[in-house]
Amino acid sequence: MKLSRRSKKLATVLLETAQDASGEVYTSLQYIDNLLKKDARFKSLFLSKRITLDQKVDVYRSVLAEVCHPIAIEFLGLILKEKSVLLVRQVILAYTHLYKNKEGIVAVTAHVANEMEQDVIKSFKENLEIVLAKKVDLNIQLDRQLLGGIKLRIENTFLDASLKNNLNRLRGELLQS
Repeated sequence: MKLSRRSKKLATVLLETAQDASGEVYTSLQYIDNLLKKDARFKSLFLSKRITLDQKVDVYRSVLAEVCHPIAIEFLGLILKEKSVLLVRQVILAYTHLYKNKEGIVAVTAHVANEMEQDVIKSFKENLEIVLAKKVDLNIQLDRQLLGGIKLRIENTFLDASLKNNLNRLRGELLQS
């Protein structure tokens, strides 16, 4: 999704407004984004023309008060006027990039063949943080097509240490000799 200049500007203002609560706002925005993607009722309330803007804001305030930071809720209330889920999602994405940049957090997705225990995941994350010299936002995905090993995506860099890739590389070396 290509971010518009407007969404970047709104995200910057939101990050500046959040200041010390930027982490809590980030978590709240991720929660809201997840609701917009997965909860049809949440999204339909957002897009509804039958319910007034003030009623929508009141509903969102009461529903999200327990789980979201007030700044994130007020942002959602202000942006409801646009009636654009795409704009909200773009602002959340832009805020995510700005927040992670500010905090020195790198996104890492690990594709593994088998389930990993929590202590192994914790140790793996700590080792990644040492190697990368940054905080790591680790997302582990189970990939049943992998025979063994691991595939890593660190931001936009892909590392493939899967068994299949190693066998293919070895095969290529044997064919060349």
